[in-house]
Amino acid sequence: MKVLIILGLALSVSAFNQYRLANDELLSMTKDEITPGKEAVSAKTYIVNLDLPPMERWNNVFQHFNPEDFTVAIRTLIQEFLPSNLVLYILEVVASELDRYIPQPFADELRGISKNFRIGLGDLVLGNLVYDLSAFTHSIFPKACTSIVALDKMGRIIHGRNLDYLIGKKLKPLTMQVDYQKNGKTLFMATTYLGYIGVITGTKNGAFSVSGDQRNTGNIFENFLSALNGSWPTFMLQRMVLEDAKDYQEAVALLSRTPTIAPVYFIVGGAKPGEGAIIVRDQAHLRNITLMDNRWYILETNYDPWNAPPKFDDRRDAGIAAMNKVGRENMDPEELYKVLSVPPVFNTHTTYTTIMSAADPNVYRTMIRYDAPSD
Repeated sequence: MKVLIILGLALSVSAFNQYRLANDELLSMTKDEITPGKEAVSAKTYIVNLDLPPMERWNNVFQHFNPEDFTVAIRTLIQEFLPSNLVLYILEVVASELDRYIPQPFADELRGISKNFRIGLGDLVLGNLVYDLSAFTHSIFPKACTSIVALDKMGRIIHGRNLDYLIGKKLKPLTMQVDYQKNGKTLFMATTYLGYIGVITGTKNGAFSVSGDQRNTGNIFENFLSALNGSWPTFMLQRMVLEDAKDYQEAVALLSRTPTIAPVYFIVGGAKPGEGAIIVRDQAHLRNITLMDNRWYILETNYDPWNAPPKFDDRRDAGIAAMNKVGRENMDPEELYKVLSVPPVFNTHTTYTTIMSAADPNVYRTMIRYDAPSD
């Protein structure tokens, strides 16, 4: 039964992806409605107390939001990109057998959010597994995100990232910083969306910073087989590493060797000069690591470092040109933010920009990009 369900979902998603790829109205349908003159705003910070029982950890966060906003974002995602009743059915099946697919304590965190704020568990499952459902060759989801690790003029490693996503208009109001605490002290900082308990962007003071960029390779069947084999939901792994890894070396080792449901680029910065890595992963295996070593920066968008990016999406060369124009002698967190604000690195789908540093906790800042340019 489980294999038939997985096969059905794969066929449903794959068939619809082929339809959308042939539809030249894709960009016009998904473009944000940009308001001229609107400015970026700082994301607010909320505490998640990891000493609380998992089912209570997110209560402090959700009380500051309207939970219906999360449901609206998820329903928009389903209606526009996964319009199949089969998808909804499968999500309910996964929700009913949550511990088979989601490791603890994450499964109980989702149950707690669902119970305490009356959000469908299936909706929460989709929201937290959408990356794993969409990272493969020919996905309808455009390749998105840019991550840069750089040595600044003060000798600090700083780390910046843009997170780009199709339904950014719905996600921007849900964007927040999360201060994950244990024993009353910050364990690590992260930027996320309401209801998303994995971590795509985060830093552990004195140890490392990490961001994840989408890697579209392979096919959807490989992702589902990886899930059936017990691999980690990709960005729940990243959160686990932020919780457990003690330093840059351990973080790189864990992210390199731990199987994930979907392929991904993990971009890691350390607390010392020379500590930077682009980890290229398939579902089960490490494909490549590009180390910072003696370079003053490394940059990743959504293409393998050894391949040239396509002309229709060359954020890499635009980012490299902007970095080289600034130069290491002038680089600081503000200049890195400016680099990430240069089109097309900064684009209509950019939901937020985060600048962080494992060497300096005062650097951490997330701006919600209401000022995103239009095409």
